[in-house]
Amino acid sequence: MGFKTSRRNKIKQRGGGEIAVFTVASVIFFIFALTYIVAFLWGVIAGFKTHSDLILNPFSFPESWHPENYLDVFSLLEVNGVNMLGMVLNSFWLVAGGATLSVFGATFMAYAVTKFDFFGKKFLVVVNIIIMTLPIIGALPSRYRLFSAFGFINSPTILLAYFGGFGAFNLYMCAFFRGVSPTYSEAAKIDGANDFVILFRIMLPLAKGILTALLIMEAVSIWNDYNTALVYMPKLPTLATGIYLFNTEMTYRARMDILMAATIISALPPMILYGLGHKSILKNVSLGGIKG
Repeated sequence: MGFKTSRRNKIKQRGGGEIAVFTVASVIFFIFALTYIVAFLWGVIAGFKTHSDLILNPFSFPESWHPENYLDVFSLLEVNGVNMLGMVLNSFWLVAGGATLSVFGATFMAYAVTKFDFFGKKFLVVVNIIIMTLPIIGALPSRYRLFSAFGFINSPTILLAYFGGFGAFNLYMCAFFRGVSPTYSEAAKIDGANDFVILFRIMLPLAKGILTALLIMEAVSIWNDYNTALVYMPKLPTLATGIYLFNTEMTYRARMDILMAATIISALPPMILYGLGHKSILKNVSLGGIKG
């Protein structure tokens, strides 16, 4: 009740120009969101069609509904001897391990840079900015050779490559740790806590909100990344890679109905994950950095 009253008071305090801008922005975002909903529903319906029906009547309802397409996709979608269930499992371990190592690698790097003074500190900050702003062209061959030397090719050890510490997540966490009052660590040190206790018992719990948001963002990104598995894990294809390769073979297989069903199934996990954690993302992260 108090929230509704406060919201009404804020609306009354807005001027006519602000209300107009707010209304226009709301309409634009509603239309933008509606395009995604329509596209998703079209994909769901397309998955119930036959291939010929989908090609001849792409925007109509199915002449006959074929729910078995969503079951056949688990046996018909196969890449390098790995079926869809195997691709899903590969996607899950890559997402879980990659997102965790990526976010916490950036977190540990940001904590060290913001809370400690050491030789090379400014150099690391400059390197991070360069990595984010300077486009590196032609790095794929050298990266592949490096990964091959470390034994990352076609191996779960490729997860170690996500533990880099650089990138946008580093900037997010640097902004967060700079905003944390030093009195927390000072009080802990008086009580005898060392640096590891301060990090894991105080700082990380304080960063729970932003860490959750970054983990969800990175998980969705890795789930949709077909290129990494395509280049470095050809024998361990993820679902995104499998759908990409299946799409390139449509000229010969002629099963667009299976492709649509697989695409919808692939879209469900990130949609559910984002639906469960969207409040944390909107609350903690903005385009420019950490929200206060």
